[in-house]
Amino acid sequence: MRWIGSILLSFLLAPHLIQSRLDINYKGVINVWQFFFGVFRNFHIFFFQSKNTVLWNPLDVPCNESLCTGPLSEIYCHGEILQNAWQFGLQKLCPGDKLRIPAAEVLEKFDKLKYPTRIDDFQTFCKESFEQVNYLEVVNLTDWDIEPKFLKEITNQKHKKLAAELNERWKRLARQFTSDVLRHPDMYPLLPVQKPFIVPGGRFDVYFYWDTYWIIKGLLVSKMYETTKGIIENFSSLVVTLGFIPNSGNIQLTRRSQPPLFPHMIWEYTKATSTFDKKWMESMEMEMSFWEKNRTIEVEGQTLFAYRTLSNCPRPENFRGDYQIGMNSSDPSSVWRSISSACESGWDFSSRWMQSNNTADLSSIHTDQIVPVDLNVIIAKNYIILASYSDHFGNFDKAAVYRRKFDQLSDAIQKIFWDDKKGAWFDYDIPTKKKNLNFYPSNVYPLMLPGFEKYSAKVEGYMKSSGALNYAGGIPSSLPANSVQQWDFPNVWAPNQHFVIQSFLASNCSFLQQEAKKQAASFIETVYNGIYNPVGVVGGGVWEKYDARSTGGAPGAGGEYIVQEGFGWTNGAVLDLIWTFRHDQHQRQEKSEDIENVTLNRSQQSALVYAAGGFCAIVAITVLAKGLISRKKQNRRGDDLESSALLLGDDDDDQEEL
Repeated sequence: MRWIGSILLSFLLAPHLIQSRLDINYKGVINVWQFFFGVFRNFHIFFFQSKNTVLWNPLDVPCNESLCTGPLSEIYCHGEILQNAWQFGLQKLCPGDKLRIPAAEVLEKFDKLKYPTRIDDFQTFCKESFEQVNYLEVVNLTDWDIEPKFLKEITNQKHKKLAAELNERWKRLARQFTSDVLRHPDMYPLLPVQKPFIVPGGRFDVYFYWDTYWIIKGLLVSKMYETTKGIIENFSSLVVTLGFIPNSGNIQLTRRSQPPLFPHMIWEYTKATSTFDKKWMESMEMEMSFWEKNRTIEVEGQTLFAYRTLSNCPRPENFRGDYQIGMNSSDPSSVWRSISSACESGWDFSSRWMQSNNTADLSSIHTDQIVPVDLNVIIAKNYIILASYSDHFGNFDKAAVYRRKFDQLSDAIQKIFWDDKKGAWFDYDIPTKKKNLNFYPSNVYPLMLPGFEKYSAKVEGYMKSSGALNYAGGIPSSLPANSVQQWDFPNVWAPNQHFVIQSFLASNCSFLQQEAKKQAASFIETVYNGIYNPVGVVGGGVWEKYDARSTGGAPGAGGEYIVQEGFGWTNGAVLDLIWTFRHDQHQRQEKSEDIENVTLNRSQQSALVYAAGGFCAIVAITVLAKGLISRKKQNRRGDDLESSALLLGDDDDDQEEL
């Protein structure tokens, strides 16, 4: 019966074959022979794929921008080796973790295989060309403490127990690349870094970009400053090498990035340690330059940012699924680019990126045509951080440039995303020229920006009417509940929950501030129960996502893989929430945590001036009392004090501008 299904499927796909020939090759002239050959070829592809024995022809994959570049790209990111491995069902073994021979020899060896290709011949090629190895090793973190001092300050005993468990998990998630990877990077499909890092967990066994922000938040609670610094150094080196930070250390994910939180990571470390590094300043500027050159988009005269990757091929990590989705559409390469862009957003996948009323079908995805609220908020905060760093190093002209960029982006965020009737900010869909009025946690993230707290009362009304506050386990990733994607209802994710709480805390609304405390307690309880009181047949663990409908700790579901346990960003986000509310109370943050700390740094500089002036004054008075200085020197001192007062006044003005 399987061969009958293959024939039927071939004829079902025939209209697409005609359309693809029209669009790609002959501009409207249908070649009958090509049509029937296409049907015949499609029959063989699906028939022999199901049998896993023979491939008669290579697949036709209409794309021209791979997911990676370099000598290994034609092996791991696009091309017939990857395609054939998926068609034979050997994608977990071939291509392998390491090349046995140089990449050029692998390609030469593959070229000797002819179609039709038997599975036995392909397996022989794979065994001769690749091997499965451990490219990571567990590492002992020298700054990890089994009984960290911060636990003593946590008054809630359940929270203390959970914090101790999460702190203990850092050593389980700590990795470094093996010495062989560092010596022979050309033989591995990896982007190795020199220093240890924390992996998310589960199937995600190398470093990932935006996961690392929340990992760092947790590491800083654990006072693991050396580990944090090493991770930042790793990312800084990647920016110097690539110009940006890739999605992951796997080369299959390297032509897409993720939410650009690198400056946020540096700022968190700087606040904790008072450490500034010029190398990091340069890396932050390089990354922001990448986003400004490659991810900007014009909307109604405003310049904003969107996720828009170059790659327009099926993802290597899910080639078969992407290929089928793309080939069932009228424009496969556009679908594949949008899928890759959704992965860059971190929300892979969500109804945010789909056409309305079509949230279950990835073929309707158009991520690169959607302008997202959260990305623009993140970049706006990056501009504040860069201004703060510029101030620290005395480059006040550059600081002024970044403040202007912040002001311009803030204005654009308000003009394009804000809906005064709804009381929130919404993603903008370019083809329809409309806002997406569904609920997503990102709809309130602009509250984290200085000056936006004046909208707090409106946001309070929006949150009350949205229904998002009605769930015991946390705020769901979307409403209404009509999607099967994993970044939608009923799943609650640590990054979203953490950013929503930070948004509420930055408001000037007592209801939202109390809701922040409530949401933190709910999510902490959910994670606690997920470890110590697991429900169902799944054992206890720290999950990448949870079910928002209860605090029972049940893991979330959906997506292309089973829920993963580990889990780096949940560890970090919950540790930070426990620490934030460690005394069961919390004072409202100022307009911006960044601005508050910028003022503090400059106030410290002013304090040094005051202290020096005070000391000089005491000395001068003492000298005067003894009659040891002349009137001329006294007048000179008066002039100096006047100059100092003017300088201090200028410094205060600068602080007001911040």
